Amino acid sequence: MESQFDVSIVRKALESLGIEMKIDEIDDNTNDIHHPIRNDGSHITQSASFQSDNKVYLVQISLLEERAMPLLQQSKAFQDMELDLQTILETCREVIFVSDKSGRALRVSDSWKDLFFAEGEDFIEKGVLKVEEEGIINPSSTRLVMEQGEQVQIVQETKNGRTLMVTGIPIKDEDEAIKRIVSISEDITEVHSLKKKLSDEKVKNKRLNELLYDKTMPSFVFNSEVMNTVMWTVFKIAPVDSTVLITGESGVGKEVIAEYIHKWSERVEQPFVKINCGSIPENLLESELFGYVRGAFTGASGEGKQGLFEAADGGTIFLDEIGEMPAALQVKLLRVLQEQEVIRIGSTSPISIDVRVIAATNRNLEAEIKEGNFRKDLFYRLNVVPIFIPPLRDRLEDLLQLVLHFTDVFNRKFNSSKVFSPESNNRFYHYGWPGNIRELQNIVERTMVMAETNYIEPKHLPDFLQTVTTEKGEEFPPLSKSEPSVSAGMATPSIYNQLARHYRELGITHGEWGLISVLFTCESDGWTFYVTEGELSQYLRCGTRQVRKLITSLKKKGYLQVTQQWKKKGYDLKPLISSVEEFLN
Repeated sequence: MESQFDVSIVRKALESLGIEMKIDEIDDNTNDIHHPIRNDGSHITQSASFQSDNKVYLVQISLLEERAMPLLQQSKAFQDMELDLQTILETCREVIFVSDKSGRALRVSDSWKDLFFAEGEDFIEKGVLKVEEEGIINPSSTRLVMEQGEQVQIVQETKNGRTLMVTGIPIKDEDEAIKRIVSISEDITEVHSLKKKLSDEKVKNKRLNELLYDKTMPSFVFNSEVMNTVMWTVFKIAPVDSTVLITGESGVGKEVIAEYIHKWSERVEQPFVKINCGSIPENLLESELFGYVRGAFTGASGEGKQGLFEAADGGTIFLDEIGEMPAALQVKLLRVLQEQEVIRIGSTSPISIDVRVIAATNRNLEAEIKEGNFRKDLFYRLNVVPIFIPPLRDRLEDLLQLVLHFTDVFNRKFNSSKVFSPESNNRFYHYGWPGNIRELQNIVERTMVMAETNYIEPKHLPDFLQTVTTEKGEEFPPLSKSEPSVSAGMATPSIYNQLARHYRELGITHGEWGLISVLFTCESDGWTFYVTEGELSQYLRCGTRQVRKLITSLKKKGYLQVTQQWKKKGYDLKPLISSVEEFLN
């Protein structure tokens, strides 16, 4: 061992560098024993043992941490590691926040700065606990890690409306004490918003399906996006008591829409009273609406009479053809809407009522106001929630669905099995339908009653439909020149009739049957029909996406097989034909 003088000089030299050295003799026969490096928060200490003159010594060297860091920062390994870390923080998309065990910020990524500096420049100085208290973030993943002592994952909302998926990770020492907390966040605002919209749409569609297939309600068949929007508006406003004005041409289904509004409202258990303002003479309309007392006029009932507004108390009154209402009654109706009370003819005592009003008209009320036929103030009272139902000619996507629906209705009513050929359906598409759905329903019924065959072709249609010509640019794929035959030798119309008669019992929807009907018009080889999705889309008056959904549904039900050929697909209906034969046997 070196002299005491030498050791003293070495000790002083080390102390001048901030290094403390301690050497003690120990009772140990093991040579060159190394002890781990320790850090007590202020000093970094390394211990080692050595042997000299048959004695064992333990040497401990301690360096202040603040003196060690500058030395460490000069090392190549440290500089490379720091460069790597800084590059990660500057370029990563994730929002990274590193804090000490008390929540004080130590490091943040550039993406964190981009997201949060808009919230206040003193964010870092405040610490996450103060920031959470002020509502800038909620909740704090750092706080949750501090409380739970383990990794957490949360959805965090920021003050400026962002949504973050945050993972808080604790960094612990050898004693399992938290030293650092790393929070890694991903901005999922757009994803969260899309998921919410998707969830809302699913709820909306589920509810609409439940209500639309309610067997206690009149059927309202549609396939078009415009009518989907109308029905969603109906679904949305039905639970509130706002006055509704339904407009549209005659025959588009205004009364059915009014019934749906009542059915989906909180007043569903109360009366739904309908009155056509254009079908009752003016001198009787007032007494029908508001009632009268005993002796109010010659011929009045001795007991008086309750008006329709009173009869509808607690429920809904539907005023159809409101544009036909005489001017004198418009004033009285306005008062009923404003005051929610009626006065019977011959009385001066008001009667309070609780009635929701739905009005409908095929007139342009704004034009009627200009001509002095309709009161402007009454129009504003009625037009709180306007609903416009477009004419059938502007939503031909609904036409085939409606034809199939009415065919099914009248087949059941008349105990028949009639079906319209694809050629007949084609004629329907090129007629203007001035009477809209009501006219379509009447024509389907008239044709089914008058036709002596179950397979209704264009020659069985009314004369004005037989002369309808296809508009230029509206051509459809050519009809099959050779009709496929079945194993039993039945003619195609016969099989088509059987399908039309029983497709619902086979679990086939109206939309799927419409697709099958179109396939029967296309080029074929046996029971395989060749056509493009674009041509099917043109036939059905819908998008190719809807066509694919119908095809996929029929494939899942085992009724259709699809083969691919150049440019066109082959749609094999043999599984469906076999199912029909099996069903009939």
